[in-house]
Formats: sequence, structure tokens, C-alpha cells
Amino acid sequence: MCHNLAARRNARSLTRLYDQHLAPSGLSVSQYSILAIIDERDGITIAELARIMVMERTTLMRALGPLEKAGLIERRQEPGERAITFHLSAIGHAKVEQAAPLWQEAQQSFERRAGSERAAKLREIILEIGFPD
Repeated sequence: MCHNLAARRNARSLTRLYDQHLAPSGLSVSQYSILAIIDERDGITIAELARIMVMERTTLMRALGPLEKAGLIERRQEPGERAITFHLSAIGHAKVEQAAPLWQEAQQSFERRAGSERAAKLREIILEIGFPD
């Protein structure tokens, strides 16, 4: 089997697992990831967020649109500054708090399926062989 096909199939399966667990929050795993990163790095720029998410800026901006429209995030541009920064709103903070235990359930579900040591080793290998930007 092609390495790419195997990895993509697994990634889709894993995404479905997380999305199923996060469904009660109304967030997808991608949306939760974005919110969690913004929560962790308040005032993050689009360039930094795109780098962390390994996404093209235009794709990321499209992903941020619904989060902004739902009032979960706010964009700011300080006078005299070129960079736009992103921040969680109060609603966004509440949504992350609601979704975090659901995300944790997804983590545990995957670890039960793969075994916790194997899951940790797999994550380590994936991060180790990750391709540079």
C-alpha cells in the first residue's frame, strides 16, 4: 500500500473519531484546534497560526470565518500595526471549556484503541518525521 494513502486513510478515520466526540460542542476537531491554539497564544497573528496549523493562510482565513461569525474569535489590528491578531471572545473561551473534556474523551478513545504506549510512540514518530514547511 502507498504510504500516502495509508496515512490519509488513517488521518480521515482519526478526524472522524474526534469529530464524533466533539459533536455535542458543535465544533469540528479542526475548529477546536484553532480555538485551542488561539486560547493558548492570545494575540496570535495569522502567519503564526498558519505555521502552527500547517495551513495556507487563505485556507486558514476561510476556516476562521465561521468562528468569527459565531462570535468565538475576534480579530484586532492595533493602530499603526500591520499585523492582524486573533483573540478568543468570552463565548470562545466558554466553547473551549465545553469542548475540552470531549476532546479528552477522543484522546482516550484513540488510546484505548491503539494502546496508550503505542499511541504516544505513534505521535512521537509522526512528529519526528514531519516534513518542514
